[in-house]
Amino acid sequence: METHFPSYPLAELHAHLSTSIHSSVYWQIAQSQGFKLPKRDYHEFIKHITLSQTRTMELNTYFSEIYHPLLDKLSSGTYAVEKATYEIMSGAYRNNITLLELRNNPMKHNQGGAVDLDHVIMAMLRGMERALLEYNKLSAGIIFCLAREFTYEQNEIIVEKAVKYHRRGVVGIDIAGPGTPTFHSKDYQSLMKRAKQAGLQITVHSGETKDADDMWDVLEFLEPQRIGHGIRAAYDKALMQEIVKRGVILEVCPLSNLVTKAVENIDEIKFILKTFKENKVKFCINTDWPEIIEDGHLWRQFKLLRDENILTEEDLKHCNQTALESTFVPPGGLSAYL
Repeated sequence: METHFPSYPLAELHAHLSTSIHSSVYWQIAQSQGFKLPKRDYHEFIKHITLSQTRTMELNTYFSEIYHPLLDKLSSGTYAVEKATYEIMSGAYRNNITLLELRNNPMKHNQGGAVDLDHVIMAMLRGMERALLEYNKLSAGIIFCLAREFTYEQNEIIVEKAVKYHRRGVVGIDIAGPGTPTFHSKDYQSLMKRAKQAGLQITVHSGETKDADDMWDVLEFLEPQRIGHGIRAAYDKALMQEIVKRGVILEVCPLSNLVTKAVENIDEIKFILKTFKENKVKFCINTDWPEIIEDGHLWRQFKLLRDENILTEEDLKHCNQTALESTFVPPGGLSAYL
């Protein structure tokens, strides 16, 4: 298949483990461990888990029907996590990405507590170390996601594990998931400060969907360096000014927002990015779900934005440079963690 990589290496700051695993790898994991799948044919399985511009689905619907009951299950356990992390990172490098931050919630990959959390985390780090060893021009790090639907005590454990494994390659903390009545950013103010004091950096999913549009609270109480998605800010002039004032970077994921109906159409993506440019809001382009979205790889998203006259080549280079400058990953590839 013909590719049209940009002439410069790419940086990916927002990609989730479960949605970055190639369908063939999912298939191998399932077959090797005897999982019963909803589709017995490989091609039907691909269709079942893949979204595209012609097959869209509400974010929470995909979570409840496919992501949590199937993808999280298949990507759980030490074997699956290690293989997945290695395949994702090595595959990213072969697709012209030389800097990758991969995020996940380790508690959603330990088979409901049946597998020791430290074993899951170590398996993930082994997968990353193998990829960094084999592709010595690749830099990578792992971000642990807290969950809005989790209890404070569960999320506190995840932060403690991130601190414990910071020197091995866990570089940051994220908060993800749909909005819930029990989650309040203010409750996590001291926990995020503890994480920062330990050397971890902070990004938070916010402003992607209306049920998790809490950017004002996120900025005030959590003080992140970056915000995942943040596209709702385009409709709030004062919020954009505050984001610029604080120097917060938005991790924009255009195609993901399109296929999960976070935006209505490509014209809304054009409006959002144009508004950010006009208001000097800094953002970078990411995939979010590079393997679950058809043609979702980062270079294809760059091509889409260029072909649709949403961003120019110079704009895309600037976005990529923004990602390189705002990464949580220390320079040096594998040597950064040795």
